[in-house]
Amino acid sequence: MFGAGSSLCLGFRRLDGGHGMTNGWAASRRELTWFLATAGVLALAIAAVFHLQPWPTPLKAQADLFGWGQTLIYLAMGAAGVAVLPGTRVPPTPGLHEHDRWLRIVGWSVGLGLVYGAVDLALNRLTPWGAHMAANNAANGYTFSNVAPPWSLLHYAHGAILSECAFRLAPILIMTWLVSRVLLRGRYETAAFWTFATLAAFIEPLEKAVLLRKWPLDGLTPMEQAMTFEAVFWQFAFAVLLRRFGWASPILARYGYYLAVRAFLA
Repeated sequence: MFGAGSSLCLGFRRLDGGHGMTNGWAASRRELTWFLATAGVLALAIAAVFHLQPWPTPLKAQADLFGWGQTLIYLAMGAAGVAVLPGTRVPPTPGLHEHDRWLRIVGWSVGLGLVYGAVDLALNRLTPWGAHMAANNAANGYTFSNVAPPWSLLHYAHGAILSECAFRLAPILIMTWLVSRVLLRGRYETAAFWTFATLAAFIEPLEKAVLLRKWPLDGLTPMEQAMTFEAVFWQFAFAVLLRRFGWASPILARYGYYLAVRAFLA
């Protein structure tokens, strides 16, 4: 179908950090093992702790996130994205001995997340946006409250992993691989990645605008438009981290954001 010697391996072959061509399937297994042994084990362990010793959650929806079905579905989405990562130009996960790379990943990722959280808090407390959101929530009969420390550290770690599986790892990596490696035979990978990164950046902001806040997209006020695009900007920034550092980076960035707006500063 694809000609001799190409098959779907074309979609999995990549240069591995300047050390020569690495077998695509071996690279895929390596990334998947890293993901399952770190993010997967952590998310499942936190869910198990919650089932054994549930901590107080102000909202039922916050407890529902720990359902085994929902946790496994989101992890499967993330795992599928990570499995095809070697078929993109997203960098592979560093080895355990590469301490400097891990320090850069953690520093940039958590740092950006904390900055995002600080900006979000400032906008809510120092501008009319906070009062506007409070009025909107009241009109929709919606109340929100964070899980209290110390359980918030576990609660939002689980949430960060599942959210990034759904909003970034699956839609960007899978679609980039399908389009650029499978359909286009290795061409236009950069264009495909940034196209899907841009589209994915709209998923969470639009979900909140339409489903949670019940805003009519054709009737957004200037303030609502500005704040929606501010959220899109940060979602795109998380995709930049994915492109620069690999799949662990946006998870760490979201956790940094949650530390600011959910766990402590809020």
